[in-house]
Amino acid sequence: MARPRTPLLDRRRIGAAALRIVDEQGVLTIPALARELGVAPSALYHHVSGRDEIISLMREALALETATDDWDPTQPWEQALEAWARTYRAAFATHAGAVPLLATAPLAEPFMHAMYEKVAELLLTAGFATGQVMLLINALESFILGSALDLVAPPVMVSDVPRETAPHLAAVLDDTPTDHRRAELAFDTGLRALLTGFRALLPR
Repeated sequence: MARPRTPLLDRRRIGAAALRIVDEQGVLTIPALARELGVAPSALYHHVSGRDEIISLMREALALETATDDWDPTQPWEQALEAWARTYRAAFATHAGAVPLLATAPLAEPFMHAMYEKVAELLLTAGFATGQVMLLINALESFILGSALDLVAPPVMVSDVPRETAPHLAAVLDDTPTDHRRAELAFDTGLRALLTGFRALLPR
């Protein structure tokens, strides 16, 4: 029998399929991934060593879909960091269901190292101390990932508030958007506050 012109499996297909599954179901299992690809589970191990490598391929698929490096590190550090935060959030927002898995798996991929290298250089050049830089990146990432999840959350997260027992909260909610603008305004407000706080942490 002649060999098929296009292989049934390759690493890029595996990563893209895994990203779809986790985005839809929130979990990743080898049997589910094999079903999605229409192969036996054992066939996957001809291309990947296991779950950790599949997660790495998911990150690669996400990077291919979205321009997480579409920012200019030669800008003033606050502008560049804001641009990075926005592109990073946009990338994760397209696959918010995968955020819990991707955010808790160690980052060993060279393309991820290259991204962090640019951010680290940006912050060091701005004058932050070496001991501050990873903490600042982690703090900003935590906010970005939470904001990506907020984009797919219901527009109204706090509801049915009795005005008699919580009058201040009710008044606040009266002046809060009840559509997608809530998440966008929350992200803008939080990002502005973080960058202002980062500036205050610059060594004198």
